[in-house]
Amino acid sequence: MSDENTCKQWLNEVNWDMIHEDAVTLYLEWGNNNYRDAMRSPVTTSGEYSIYFAIDTWEAPKVVLMKMDNYGSTILCTKSIPAPLAKELLDDIKGIKGILELTPPIKEWLMQELEA
Repeated sequence: MSDENTCKQWLNEVNWDMIHEDAVTLYLEWGNNNYRDAMRSPVTTSGEYSIYFAIDTWEAPKVVLMKMDNYGSTILCTKSIPAPLAKELLDDIKGIKGILELTPPIKEWLMQELEA
């Protein structure tokens, strides 16, 4: 990962179940969710955040470690996706550009990389 030493401090806080769409809803779109939903109640105070992985396909596909709070998102570090996994992803999504959730094969690869 780029700045791997900097990002290692966040690895214990990674929410492997968080996806980018949910983070945006929880932290930035307070009117776009159900305030009475105990499972997904919006974050309305400063200082709370989520750390999660996503895939960035705006350029060459890469995994990004994101920190989302009520001020927006910050990329903490990035890691290039191996060519075979990147090709499989791009074929699957038909070239769509954006921030996507981890696919099962990429998540499995990433977890193995982080154990090393």
